[in-house]
Amino acid sequence: MSIRKTLIETLERDPSKGEISAAGKAARRIAEDGDAVLISLLPDQAGADAYVPAAPGARGRASNYLTLDEKIIKDLPCRIELATERWDALIDEGMRCTQQRIESDPMLSAFLPGWKAKPRAEKRARLMAEAAGAK
Repeated sequence: MSIRKTLIETLERDPSKGEISAAGKAARRIAEDGDAVLISLLPDQAGADAYVPAAPGARGRASNYLTLDEKIIKDLPCRIELATERWDALIDEGMRCTQQRIESDPMLSAFLPGWKAKPRAEKRARLMAEAAGAK
């Protein structure tokens, strides 16, 4: 769900900067609790729920969404803004699929040389082990 679009529909008017900020903070708390994933999507990536800014030239600007849609999470893992450990396996699977697509496409490989998927679960475990060793 689009955070900004939901706010506009709820208020039935354009929200103030303060209201947008408060909604963004609430969305981050929801993602921090693990109840959803906070993801930044362009209007054409968001499908039917897309928030399309009305300002000239803003059509290509990304907006934040809260999602539970595993297909979106897996297909667009690089757009994840905030997710808890609960979502790591799915995000890592998406990163591996992205890595395979890049490696199998000569055009993408040329455009993204040296891009490597970095598994979140492994990174999180390494950071926790380092933190435990530092105590």
